[in-house]
Amino acid sequence: MTKLLAAPTRYFKAAIFTCLIVTGISFAQQSPLTKEDMEFVQKSKKIIENAQASKMPDWLRTDSDKFTSAHNEALELVKQLQQTDPTMKRMDDLSKAKKRFSSQKVVVFASRSLGPQSLKDILGMASNNQDVVVVFRGIPQEANLGEAMLEIQQVAAEYSPMPNIVINPVLFTEYNVTSVPTIIVREEQSVIAGKLPEVIARVSGLSNPNWILEKMESGEKGNLGIRGPVESISEPDLIELMKERYAKIDWEEKKQNAVDNFWNKQTFRELPKAHKDRIRELDPTVYISQDITTPDGTLIAKKGDMINPLDLTPFTQAIVVLDPLDKDQVKRVKEALPRINKTPGVKRITYIVTRLDRETGWDSYTKTTDTFDAPVFLLTPDVAKRFELEYVPSIITAEGKHFKIEELADKRGEP
Repeated sequence: MTKLLAAPTRYFKAAIFTCLIVTGISFAQQSPLTKEDMEFVQKSKKIIENAQASKMPDWLRTDSDKFTSAHNEALELVKQLQQTDPTMKRMDDLSKAKKRFSSQKVVVFASRSLGPQSLKDILGMASNNQDVVVVFRGIPQEANLGEAMLEIQQVAAEYSPMPNIVINPVLFTEYNVTSVPTIIVREEQSVIAGKLPEVIARVSGLSNPNWILEKMESGEKGNLGIRGPVESISEPDLIELMKERYAKIDWEEKKQNAVDNFWNKQTFRELPKAHKDRIRELDPTVYISQDITTPDGTLIAKKGDMINPLDLTPFTQAIVVLDPLDKDQVKRVKEALPRINKTPGVKRITYIVTRLDRETGWDSYTKTTDTFDAPVFLLTPDVAKRFELEYVPSIITAEGKHFKIEELADKRGEP
């Protein structure tokens, strides 16, 4: 049988809508406790890897290793938030925002302790002023990371364009923010390595930057005090929360659970027993349907070429495929081993099994390896398809330019 090689392949892209996480730690190393947390973090990291690079504005920049990576992740994920949901049409609200929002760089520190209405007011303001970023310190103490982010996502999704939202406990620490709402206006400048942009002015108790910007226009700077009601920050520092969850993980238990559950998660690809002795030949020749080249343009194979892998690389093994839980199949294979070992060109034997005993798990695996004094592997769809396997036990060897598939019949006459 001749097969096609280099046939066209379709690629599909899926849009992912997610919220923004920014921390000073690597989630690959500081893993959250729950499975859902890990899935959400991995999805977020995947978005970061695939997002197109964009220049980061100075108001959210720092040259230090501590902050740069986190801030870059923030900008990339904000971009994804604003682009991935087709129902979220970006409106040209920037031109309607007051001119001063384009020159001043505003950070609004918020918390769930402010209550739903106050948070909606802040996010609505930030939606209309894309130079404003709303910062949270973390998620509720007992919250699942994915669910907590989904909550923020659902609230933010009510606005168009999407407000810029980050979770960044580092900013709370570096700017010594201990109550909310707090607004900080920062300099637009080239930052000094290891330092965030300098604060021009700050105020607590207000959720809209209008007042502080008006004061700045009249020349006031620095800490302008508390000008309204403030609340304590209800969320713990996300970095510290992740460290706490990480420290509580019983890694030995997780490793043992992984070992114990390994075989329950495996997919077995069982094949019927051979009902008669049979030998089939398989031609592995492939037809090249289009030119194959290396990245530098070197031609590897031309369209129309016929290539037989056995002409390029000798096949020096015998592959034995069987069901090790069938004692008769094991017996037939063991009886055939002396003959297989004498087959010209065969230097080793590889054992592939269609199943093992799930209940006994590793004991079943060990028993099988002891039986053949060699490691065994599970049958994969690729191997089954490549050698067009139909029955077990099958013995695969190479002879000339063909593969030979030998099926051993049940000597007891069973179907």
